[in-house]
Amino acid sequence: MQLRPRHFVLLAIVIGIFIYNVIHHRHLQRAALQQTNTLSDPAWSAFDKAAALRDAPDAAFQPVFATLRTATEGPATNAPDIEQALSGVRACKTWLYFYRNPQWRANATKHINGCTKYHRDTID
Repeated sequence: MQLRPRHFVLLAIVIGIFIYNVIHHRHLQRAALQQTNTLSDPAWSAFDKAAALRDAPDAAFQPVFATLRTATEGPATNAPDIEQALSGVRACKTWLYFYRNPQWRANATKHINGCTKYHRDTID
């Protein structure tokens, strides 16, 4: 089969459409990730404040933990990516609560340290 100029034109159009779809898909993924990060950032900020006061007396810790509870236990959203991001904060919040109990402190310390160090990297 001999390629004619119209074949090259059609091939260029197909390659162009493929490149457009790849770039458009990546743009949509980036926009969804940015929306997820924007909605979960207040919860992570509240967690960071509570984790900084994890060894403080109850008078200082409880108001900050209440703020964290409010930030993570809001109404459920229909977006699964936002719920997934918030579920990470909720898990860290649970371990932070366990950390306050002396019997659970040893088990919770490793998880809390991981949450405070790597929580930004766990959002995909």
